[in-house]
Amino acid sequence: MGTGLRLFIVDDDPILTEIYVEALQAEFEIETFVSAEACLGRLQEQKPDLFLLDVTLPGIDGCQLCRQLKDDWDTQDIPVLFVSASDDIEARLVCYDAGGEDFIAKPFDPAELQRKLRIAGQLIARRQALHEQAGYAQRTAMSAMVSMGELGIVLQFLSKSFACNSAEELAQAVIDSMQQYDLQAAVQVRVGEEVLNLSQNGRNLPLETSVLNHVRSADRIFQFKSRCVFNYGRVTVLINNMPVDDGERCGRIRDNGALLAEGADARLKAIELELLAQRRRIAIETALPRVHATLDAVQANYRRNCFQLTQEMIDFQESLMKSFVHLGLSESQEELLTVMATDFMQRMVGTQDESLAIVGELEVLAKTLAGLLKG
Repeated sequence: MGTGLRLFIVDDDPILTEIYVEALQAEFEIETFVSAEACLGRLQEQKPDLFLLDVTLPGIDGCQLCRQLKDDWDTQDIPVLFVSASDDIEARLVCYDAGGEDFIAKPFDPAELQRKLRIAGQLIARRQALHEQAGYAQRTAMSAMVSMGELGIVLQFLSKSFACNSAEELAQAVIDSMQQYDLQAAVQVRVGEEVLNLSQNGRNLPLETSVLNHVRSADRIFQFKSRCVFNYGRVTVLINNMPVDDGERCGRIRDNGALLAEGADARLKAIELELLAQRRRIAIETALPRVHATLDAVQANYRRNCFQLTQEMIDFQESLMKSFVHLGLSESQEELLTVMATDFMQRMVGTQDESLAIVGELEVLAKTLAGLLKG
């Protein structure tokens, strides 16, 4: 079933273009172009929903074309997917810098291309909703900056972070705070084995994820061109549009961004501990009924053993007394055997009493755990 979305493919390789059309024509309305210039000419009449651009093109290459599209109000929000024979971090950074939403390396699997284009199509609806809120959000952000000042934004974030109960809420709070500085940010937060990548464009976008995975191993704070990265513990913040023409403001952003990222890491540690405590609480709540059931079974077994042992001791005493008739023992020998038997039986009873005391201690421990859960 088709998506109803219009796709512009720009590639000068006729064989690849045929492969694209064959793989995608069932889902998209496709127009193909052998050059960027031909595509730009068509844009005067028709706008697509998605672009699929080869990085290497005659004349205007794919990255230059993408920059022109992102600089044009009418096409800046249309998702762009790049196809390239180069699959290294430098190639991905160039495409990311140009404004691309995703990247696929040649040779590619047509099924993977279909999946990536479907994901890009899902971004369209989200971006339309964001555009409707953009004007209001910008006015609100500017008003907040005037009333609070730049440091006030950090303080406001630290205050709001205490209400964040998940990694995603915290990452969104970081992005919202950066938007108040009129900055576009992508955030990666790491909780245990889980990694979340978030930006105003969406979550876990492939190209953003690859860039964040690369810069997270860099220095705590470093800037390259118009980007600045903050790495604090479990948090990586990537700012994409540093005001490089204003050195003083860049310095303030680095200072405030460091405070914000460090505060986010501190709150993320607390969230991780809260999640761990919650899991432990659930484990204890699950285990307590089994502990009580086991203790009840041990007590029942103790009572059965006591009854059986008492009966065995009575039988033993009767057998011992009867044996005296046939053994021909003296009175002192009979008395010695009786004392030895009595002492042995008392020690057996004492051993069982010690077991019962241990069971009692376990019951006290179970009640203490239950009381801690209620408290």
